[in-house]
Amino acid sequence: LLHDYSSLNERVNHVTKQKEQHWRRIFQLQAESGLKKSEFCKRNHITVSAFYAWAKKLSSKPQKKPNKQKVVPLIFPETKSDQQLMLTLPNGYQFSFPASLEPSKLQQFLSVLSA
Repeated sequence: LLHDYSSLNERVNHVTKQKEQHWRRIFQLQAESGLKKSEFCKRNHITVSAFYAWAKKLSSKPQKKPNKQKVVPLIFPETKSDQQLMLTLPNGYQFSFPASLEPSKLQQFLSVLSA
């Protein structure tokens, strides 16, 4: 019996996710259409109450955002040989490099960090 409940729960979760994706797509289409929400609903045979109910439901559910770091290109002006380049990451780690470091070497280092 427990196995049947687990299987049923998985199916319900799957259907719920499909509905959420469906409504997110509807909201995207409405935004792209340029139509007022009520006009969009009328043209697409959607009740306005369902439109707003799903909007409220999905707005209270946080979207998962990918945690991607971007590599920003750096321009290196001519520097004195005793100068240092300091790189501080959001997590507090700091790295110090000689300012004479070739940009390609720094790029290699940054690519390892972003992997």
